[in-house]
Amino acid sequence: MFSNIRNSCFLLALLSFSGPLAASAADSTAVDPFAETSVAETSAAETSAAETSVAGTSAAKKMNVYFISGLGADERVFTKLQLDPRLNVKYIKWVRPLKKESLQHYAARLSKQIDTSEPFQLVGLSFGGVIASEIADIACPQQVTLISSMSTGVPLSKFYQLMIKFLLMSPLSAPLLKSANRITYSYFGADNPELKTLLKKILHDTDSKFLKWALTRMSGWNRKERVENLFHIHGTADKLIPIVIVKPDIIIKNGGHLMVYAQADQISKILNHRLTTIHSAE
Repeated sequence: MFSNIRNSCFLLALLSFSGPLAASAADSTAVDPFAETSVAETSAAETSAAETSVAGTSAAKKMNVYFISGLGADERVFTKLQLDPRLNVKYIKWVRPLKKESLQHYAARLSKQIDTSEPFQLVGLSFGGVIASEIADIACPQQVTLISSMSTGVPLSKFYQLMIKFLLMSPLSAPLLKSANRITYSYFGADNPELKTLLKKILHDTDSKFLKWALTRMSGWNRKERVENLFHIHGTADKLIPIVIVKPDIIIKNGGHLMVYAQADQISKILNHRLTTIHSAE
């Protein structure tokens, strides 16, 4: 029983990493066009080597990599990553869910932002990793990389699923989940002013209706197996998704839930190696 309660709390905490800018979408059924963002150079030496290796290669030969942030938190969480210029980085935009929409159907709508005529990879952070796994079922990426996320569902009984739905009916549920306080900072690993400011802004941007929809859908997420070609990066200090309930492929010592920002140098090296290895094999 206590294990189930603990898992329920982990699930609720995970999904509080949200704040969809989906609320700003003009049409709930329309998919916002994804925005290309320039890729930061890792260093003069790495850039020179990369440019040499891709000399004479057209821009179309770059590997498309679609990043999916935690629920609604946009590319702000990825701004400190230093990614290889051979990668064509794009960001999936959150959209408003339809009434009673399933995670699978929602993921299918988000997949319309992906150019499937070219090889591509997915990188999902937190809840974005859950969505990446669902997209992989229909869009066939060459690789799915999860950061601070889960590859399979957290088993919850029908009782706890109903309890979550009941609690979400309270008008106080959204304000509590969106609040930035000492407990929130601790669970997200926001242990310095910069991280606290980032988290506070993300939570401030949270759309309550989207958050409640996501919590309800996630409480019943029952994926049993990892998708193919999945690579999972997780931190030992993640309190939202404790490492004991996941099976990562690589472990980041002292990495918290926001390690993609707090330990960006280390995450960047891992991503560059994994993402370009798949690209080089093409």
